[in-house]
Amino acid sequence: MRVLIINPPWPGKGFGTRSQNRIIKHRSDKFLQYPIFLGYSAAQLKAAGHEVTYIDSVIQDYDLPQTLEHARVAKPDAIFMETTTPSIEADYENLKALKDATGAVIIVGGPHATYFHKEVIEECAAIDVVIRHEFDTKIAAVVSNLVDLSEVKGITFRRGSEVVDNGDGEVCQKLDEIPFPDRETVPWHWYVEAWFTRQPFMNMMTSRGCPFHCAFCLWPQAMYGHKQRFRSIDNVMAEIHHLVDSYGLKEINIDDGTFTTNKKRVIEFCQRLRKEKIDIIWTCNGRVDTLDDEMLAEMKASGCRMIRLGVESGSQEVLDKIKKGLTLKQIEEGVAMVKKHGIQALGGFMFGFPYDTRETVEQTIAFAKKLSPDQVQFSINMSYPGTSLYEYAKENDLILAKSFNEFDMTHGPVVKTMDMDREELQHILARVYREFYFRPGYILQTLKHINNLDEIRRVFRSLKSLLKTIKLHTE
Repeated sequence: MRVLIINPPWPGKGFGTRSQNRIIKHRSDKFLQYPIFLGYSAAQLKAAGHEVTYIDSVIQDYDLPQTLEHARVAKPDAIFMETTTPSIEADYENLKALKDATGAVIIVGGPHATYFHKEVIEECAAIDVVIRHEFDTKIAAVVSNLVDLSEVKGITFRRGSEVVDNGDGEVCQKLDEIPFPDRETVPWHWYVEAWFTRQPFMNMMTSRGCPFHCAFCLWPQAMYGHKQRFRSIDNVMAEIHHLVDSYGLKEINIDDGTFTTNKKRVIEFCQRLRKEKIDIIWTCNGRVDTLDDEMLAEMKASGCRMIRLGVESGSQEVLDKIKKGLTLKQIEEGVAMVKKHGIQALGGFMFGFPYDTRETVEQTIAFAKKLSPDQVQFSINMSYPGTSLYEYAKENDLILAKSFNEFDMTHGPVVKTMDMDREELQHILARVYREFYFRPGYILQTLKHINNLDEIRRVFRSLKSLLKTIKLHTE
């Protein structure tokens, strides 16, 4: 069958990101993450003998009429798209237009469709099938069995006037059997992130699932679960060799929920990179209570440039309530240890939780300055459907958003805080970026890391992206 995988237009200011984002948002620039699960979906469909076409209207600057014209040219039997909470209303309109233009079977996936799997079919007549949770491992079975979906687990589908729920099904345990993402059909070179240092730069995943239970984090709760499943290091290295040989890979981002959970595996990975003389630098997501000096020394020696660390709050009370499972002391010691080994630390901070007050927000800002990571990401908590934080907000009548459109991080918080309104938190977000990055001490700290042309370029890209982010939150 002919399958069109599509990321249709997303109206509004900035550039909307749908795929593989634990924090789904409008970006102020076109530094967008590679949609790796769409790449996996294309690979699985092709392995099953299907013909796959890909359109990304956000990247390709297509409006809806242009998108529909390209969709007609593809002549798809089925269309798949990943939906999100802030884009769902636009997604319904896009899918209706695509259905009318092509007559194709419409299949959707993603965290919003997983959580509201019956509702999206009832609300949008164009949608025929919802693939729940990890859609990339099920999409080939769905397309191959469109005539009769009764035996395909993990889906909800339309059968006449009936909405059929086939149950969740099992997640894929044998990750080595999944083909590598198809970076040709879903072109890797379309997607660039502001903080990379070398090009070609790519994303990859070496595991799925996250064993931690942060109340705000969407993907572990809605998509891939809390039991971490690992690819073998042999399989990971095979993909890296493929990327080096085929595309000249120079830098890779390991986008596992938490890469550093298994010390033995991390060290094996680092030693294999050195043993096999793979000349790349790399970044990953880590967690401070999984790190130690031995692991960090191995990571640095094998080319690790940066670790992203979720700090979230400078208030111990807030950390406890969002189930972070960390203390401020652990965070402080962990960030210092990363920096001691010459690895850059990116700290992620968040405010706008239901438990936040002006005092806890100021504590978070002060803690960020005290830690002084090499880079920061400040954001307003969104409490997406599918998270326990959303359930808490719903049960306690704390949701401020009047529509799902407001979950895109440009409208301020979507849940009530203790004593701040939306406008105040938006101003705080813009202020804190200026306060953190334009400190003389931080500027000197950054200059110490600039020892080559690649770093100079990265700093200027990041500065450009930062200024656009500040502008986006002050408009």
